[in-house]
Amino acid sequence: MIATLLFDLDGTLVETDWAHFKAFERVLAEYGKTIDDSIFKAHVVGRSNIEIGAYFFPDRPALEQAAICDHKEAVYREIVGDIEPVPGVVALLDWADVNGIPCGVVTNAPRANAMQILDGTGLTKRFGTIICAHELPHAKPHPLPYQQGMADLGGAPGLSVAFEDSPSGMRSALGAGMGVVGMTTNLSAAEVLAVGAALAAHDFTDPALLAFVARRTGRG
Repeated sequence: MIATLLFDLDGTLVETDWAHFKAFERVLAEYGKTIDDSIFKAHVVGRSNIEIGAYFFPDRPALEQAAICDHKEAVYREIVGDIEPVPGVVALLDWADVNGIPCGVVTNAPRANAMQILDGTGLTKRFGTIICAHELPHAKPHPLPYQQGMADLGGAPGLSVAFEDSPSGMRSALGAGMGVVGMTTNLSAAEVLAVGAALAAHDFTDPALLAFVARRTGRG
C-alpha cells in the first residue's frame, strides 16, 4: 500500500462552477424555476444528479428527473469551453511523479463531463484512475468513491490525500480515512475546517498545502 493523491474535479482541479450555474439557470427556466447562489451552494455543489433532480423536481418520476439532469449536463458541455487547471495543479502532479505517488480523479460528474474537461486541459494522462461516482453503487458523500480510487491505485488511507471543495466530497474522503485539503472555491476557510479538512487552501500554490501533502505522504 502506497501514498496516493485523489482530486475532485469541478471547483478543485478546475473552476467550472460558473458554467454549471449558467446551465442550471437555462434548464430550470424551461420549467419555470430559478436558482441563486445560496441554492447552488447548498443543493448543487458536490451533489449527485440523483440528489439534484430530487431537490428541484420532487414531484416528477425519477426517470424524468434523470433526463432533465442529462439535459443540463449537455448544456453545460456546450457552455464550458476551454478551461485551464487551477494554479499549482501541474506543478503538484509533477512533484507526485518525481516522488512515485500515483494520482487519480474522484468526481460526482458524469464521465462525459469529466473527460471533456480533463482532455481539454491535457491532464487526462496524468491520472491512473478516473472515478465517476454515478457509476458506483454510492456517490459522495458515501466513502465508496474515494475507497475505489485508492483501491485502483493501491493507496493506503493513512498516506493518501484528497482535495475537495464541497462538504459532501470532504465527508466522502474523510469517511475513507484520507487526509483532506479543503479548497475554498465555494466555502470559507472556517467552513472547510468545520467539515473536518486538515487545512484550507485557495489553490495548489499554497505552501501550507504542499507541506501537508509532503508530510502525509511520507515525503516531508
